[in-house]
Amino acid sequence: MTIMPVIVMIFVFVPTIVLMVSMPYLTRETISFGVTVSAVQFHSEPLRQMRKSYARISATLHTILFIVCIICLIYGDEHSKQQNWIIVTYSLAMVVISLVINISYHFKMKSLLPMLPIAPEPSIMAVDTGFRKRNIGLSSNWFLIHGLITVVSIVTVLRNYDQIPDQIPIHYNSSLNADRYAAKSYSSVFMPTIIQVFITLLFIFENWSIRRVKQQVRPTDPNRSIRQDVTFRRAWSYFMLTASFLIVILFSVVQLNMISLLNMNFAIPIILIIIALIILYAFALSFWAGQGGSRLERSADRSNIRPVHDDDKWRLGMIYFNRKDPNLIVEKRFGVGWGLNFGHPVSWLIGLGIIVLLVVVR
Repeated sequence: MTIMPVIVMIFVFVPTIVLMVSMPYLTRETISFGVTVSAVQFHSEPLRQMRKSYARISATLHTILFIVCIICLIYGDEHSKQQNWIIVTYSLAMVVISLVINISYHFKMKSLLPMLPIAPEPSIMAVDTGFRKRNIGLSSNWFLIHGLITVVSIVTVLRNYDQIPDQIPIHYNSSLNADRYAAKSYSSVFMPTIIQVFITLLFIFENWSIRRVKQQVRPTDPNRSIRQDVTFRRAWSYFMLTASFLIVILFSVVQLNMISLLNMNFAIPIILIIIALIILYAFALSFWAGQGGSRLERSADRSNIRPVHDDDKWRLGMIYFNRKDPNLIVEKRFGVGWGLNFGHPVSWLIGLGIIVLLVVVR
């Protein structure tokens, strides 16, 4: 048994579990388990208890699942594909458990809503007309750095192509020994480059979207909600640039290792450090800002006005489907960040592209 799979599990999945368990505390105080509420309703005792119950049940189930996975890894066969299947199975089980809990609490919330204090909708709507002119995020020109790194990697590979072994390692077991090879070819050698280009374009799109996702301005306190939203978007724009830069570096390291220009004992620590930095950055940012900047500039004054809601456009409170909405990207209701409008045809093209990439990489 090697300790490497256990270390990877701890680095990757423990922060993910904490985020899942904390989800009800990171959302806006006008959203409770995918249902629109007022701030007074959100902080009412029944919803406080629901959040505590959610966190307790979620933490218990995910902890048990995680411990079972660690035990299976410790006693599994490290020289077979068993450990890979254990991690894949665990990942799927974690997603299923999270979905089941979220959906069940969404329906509980819908049944509880009529019993909460009545909260009328606002008679006016607030709109920030100068939104597009604000300094919301970083310019996409910063992603030229990613392109420069990719070009340097391409030139390095081409200059050393003749020295590359005929068989290229493309997979390693938990003991860091190569257990799968591919014949040397331009397609196999430049696969990390293809992924770098795709990742860069994806994050450029994400950064561009941050500037254009529609705002959620609260009529009862428009100035504070605008400041929260701008700070939130700017912070995540910095994350997009930093995370994509680190991922491009990661695949350059993978590529140099594939062509024997970088030793595995040196490459693995770099890869683990990069993954840890990205996860910890996202973790810290989520808890610092909350969804839409809801944890920034908190106010003790809570309104009992329920925002204008579009709950009917959200399937199970978490999947947005609205063919009449021209916005491709919308703010999530579960978790922190943004998601796709599945009523927009481009969203399906994006999903298809990701599936094709995963199949090619596989």
